Amino acid sequence: MSACTRCATPLEEGDLRCAVCALPVAATASTTDKTRAAILRCTDCGAAIGYDANKQAPACGFCGAVMKVEQPVDPIETAQLRLPFSVDRDSATKALRTWLGRRGFFAPKTLSDEAVIETLQPLCWAAWIVNAKAQVAWTADSDFNSHRSKWAPHAGVVSIEFGNIAVPATRGLNQLEAARLVPYYDLSKVVGVSEAITGETPAMIEGFDAQRSAARDTVHRAIEGLAKVRVKPAIPGSTHRNIKVACMLERQTTDRVALPAWVLAYRYRGSPYRAIINGQRADQVFGTSPRDWTKIMLLITAGLAVIAGIILLIALLGHHGR
Repeated sequence: MSACTRCATPLEEGDLRCAVCALPVAATASTTDKTRAAILRCTDCGAAIGYDANKQAPACGFCGAVMKVEQPVDPIETAQLRLPFSVDRDSATKALRTWLGRRGFFAPKTLSDEAVIETLQPLCWAAWIVNAKAQVAWTADSDFNSHRSKWAPHAGVVSIEFGNIAVPATRGLNQLEAARLVPYYDLSKVVGVSEAITGETPAMIEGFDAQRSAARDTVHRAIEGLAKVRVKPAIPGSTHRNIKVACMLERQTTDRVALPAWVLAYRYRGSPYRAIINGQRADQVFGTSPRDWTKIMLLITAGLAVIAGIILLIALLGHHGR
């Protein structure tokens, strides 16, 4: 691995600028000659899948919709590491049934029994795992030393280590779905992307949706977002607002990792729904589910009847008072 000639920061393959000091890096033959991947893009759910021209796959592996081929300008990121599945197909199916049975009062009573699973797809979705150190300059309003005013301005600089920040680079999942999965992964168990695990369910490894030219900006926004939270202990006072940060990176490394999830499509009385199960934690299930509108309308009717009764009672009391 080469290093920046100005600040000696290690340069990753495909970098056109240093991640720390932004010094431009001369393109090497390995970068300019690198094969551009063809990306098979589903026109329905937006999933990005590495395309093999010999297979000529006509439909999305996740939702069954038609796909289109994109030809990116930049080389596409590929996973170097992956987190193995510890939840198998049977456990994922059982977890879905359990989740459906606990959807609450407004869910149909027969949801768990009548839901029909149409697809149960293991997906290794793409993410960057970032480790960095930065000097974070912050400004904020605080109640500390505010005297007669409610707020007083404060500022400072703090050194922060950022470890194992997961930055989604997927379209097989949306950003909210990815964010809900991330906290429950054990990143200490990553293995090489091609390393076989005995008994593990074979899974599709998703290609990175973002290209190298956009990756750094995405990672830096994630670091700044986390920095706004991490600087709070350094801000004096008990309450604060208008927190702003500026990060000067001293060190940054990124690993391209494929993270496991089960993507399920199921139907209830003809209507389609989707659920996601964490590939390491079967108790982490979320998604969409139907509502029993009969129960909802009965509750609304009962509420309106109570309100009408209160209004009538107030009117009667007012009449007797006169």
